[in-house]
Amino acid sequence: MRNKTQMIITDMDGSLLNNEGKIAEYSSSVFNKCIQNGIIVVFATARPLRGAEIYYDSIMPDAVICYNGAAVYVNEKKIYQCGIKTTVAKELIENIIKEFPNAKLAIDANNQLYTNFDSSTLWVNIASEKMDIENLPQTEIDKIIIKSESIDEVNGLIKYLPKQLYLEITERGLGVVMNKEATKWNAIKELLKYYNIEQRNTVGFGDDYNDFEMVKYCGTGVAMENGIDEIKETAKYICELNSENGVAKWIDKNILMEARYEK
Repeated sequence: MRNKTQMIITDMDGSLLNNEGKIAEYSSSVFNKCIQNGIIVVFATARPLRGAEIYYDSIMPDAVICYNGAAVYVNEKKIYQCGIKTTVAKELIENIIKEFPNAKLAIDANNQLYTNFDSSTLWVNIASEKMDIENLPQTEIDKIIIKSESIDEVNGLIKYLPKQLYLEITERGLGVVMNKEATKWNAIKELLKYYNIEQRNTVGFGDDYNDFEMVKYCGTGVAMENGIDEIKETAKYICELNSENGVAKWIDKNILMEARYEK
């Protein structure tokens, strides 16, 4: 590789994590060697911070990009946020409840889940606090989650969204509302400024649509073999399957091997 790698950014689900949702011992060893070599390691995930923290025993990243770019943490401290203003969230939630009084709603803010229903009916082992519309957290909200009677009902809520927000339907039929500017690549640009690292000295790994810009614009973009065709077409390299420690194997061969040679 021509440029010296200073930062590695990896997606988690479908990339770093295997099909059992775990980090293999080999992957942990490779990433920890990167950290020992002074390379900045970043998790870039759709998960909240609490969803990344459960893996810290295996790999302690220097930074975590959460909610697909809505929040960035460095050493547990939030350095960047691209969320939904409390006043905007309140108005949106009020409109939803007015049209669909039985809608299940959740918001994620300050690494905490707030719901107007029993969260265990949708998520296992995820604690939540009761959501009080009149007393929403006085901070930007990372995302709003909507569960209604049908996907058509959820899609019908688009009319209430201000232009800076978008609505996405997940595989489970949940509506997720976020800021349009909350992307992994925008979050990475904030980290490049924070660490004073040039774009060309980054390597990004991903497998899905939300990783597309990251893989396209990082100095070296690497797609997972198990990734979607679109991301494999834009990547400079393709690594092995996530179930085969593809990310770690590529790093071991192309980054750590180079570091060992230089010594």
